[in-house]
Parts: sequence; C-alpha cells; structure tokens
Amino acid sequence: MSSIKIKAKSISEKMDENFTKIKIGGVAEIIHGDEVIRCKNKWTRYFMSSIIVFIANDFTYLGKLNMRYEIACGMSYKLTSRIGTNESVATTPDMTDLVSKIDIAPNSITRRLIKEPDYTLYIAEFVFTWDAGTLPNIYIGGEVDGKVGEFGVYLWLDDDSWTTGLLNPARGSYEYVQDYAVYEIPLGGATQLLASRIASADGAFDPFEFYGSIDPLTFKWRFQVAIV
Repeated sequence: MSSIKIKAKSISEKMDENFTKIKIGGVAEIIHGDEVIRCKNKWTRYFMSSIIVFIANDFTYLGKLNMRYEIACGMSYKLTSRIGTNESVATTPDMTDLVSKIDIAPNSITRRLIKEPDYTLYIAEFVFTWDAGTLPNIYIGGEVDGKVGEFGVYLWLDDDSWTTGLLNPARGSYEYVQDYAVYEIPLGGATQLLASRIASADGAFDPFEFYGSIDPLTFKWRFQVAIV
C-alpha cells in the first residue's frame, strides 16, 4: 500500500520566506481495498468567504436564554492594535506580543469585507486610527525615545494549548460577560492574542519618527484568501 509523502520545508527555507504567508492546502485520500489514491481538492467561494467572515466578524446576537443574552463571537471579538518602537528584532511564529509595545488602543476600528466579482479573492480589511493627541511623540530624544518600528494586530484566538495530533477536536467554549453568554466557535480557550506583527526589522517598512501630539496615525491591515 502506498503512502502520502509531504515534503516539509526546512526552518532556513521558512526563514527565507519571513513567515509572510499562510498557505492553505487540501489533500484527499481515497482508499478502497488495497489501493490508495492521493488527490488534490479545489476550493469553492463558500470556503473562502467563511474564513474571512469568521476573522472579520465581531459577534452575532443569538437571542435570550435563561435570563442571559446569547452571542457567538468571531476572531474580531475584542479586536485591537498596538504600535511599538523596536527596530531590531525579527518576527518569529512563537512571538506572543510586540517587543517594545506602546499600550495605547486606537480611537476607532473599521472592519470591511471585500470580494472579487470572479470569486477568486476574498479580503477582510481592518483600519485602525489613532487621533491626534492619542499617542505620545515618538522620536529620538523625544517623549518616547526612538521611532515607530512595529505594529501588532490582536484577535480573539485559540490558545493552542492542545496536544498534537488532537483527535476529533471540539474546541468550542464560552464565557459569561455581565448579562451575556459569549460562545467562541470554534475557538477553545480563546483570548485576545497577537495574530500578526508588521515590523521594520523584517523589512516591512522603514522606522519613522512620529509626532502623536499633533498628527493622527492610520494603520490598515488586510487578510486575504485567494485561489491561485
């Protein structure tokens, strides 16, 4: 009986790609008798739509049960962003926070869903805005000594406390928030965690001085799923 062989990239190859992409692949096996057939699947518009909707969705009101309001939340429940001043530390998948975070939330957050007419590209777009006077002045010798060198996006995410390979996972959970029962589907042990880091140390942008006392700052982040 033949077996499926998957060639994993070395850590050096992954580092060369700078961890900038998440590739979603689908492989199927058909087994009948002693024969194993390995084949690839093709994605549909509904799969792509469901991924970005779950990422961009805050919560959905389900109704009232046992004197509590019931809501189901997506990854954008408690969505936020932060900036930081680190310019030297490259991003790795095991990072849990920005290196030198300025812990001030944006004044406004806008979420938008976008899809191409041919159904080959779906986008979840997030716009974070700090109004003038919200952030401190960040410049060499200034209120915050240094430059803006990193941005972080925080989503409501699974805490990956499970052990590989988890059999038949059922990772749904819920918490009580005042009069609300919040269902986190399909996340387990969910909490606000760093989802993405955009850093000058990775070559994403050049560090810059910023006068937050007089200037606003806007940071736009997109997650996209495409058939390629």
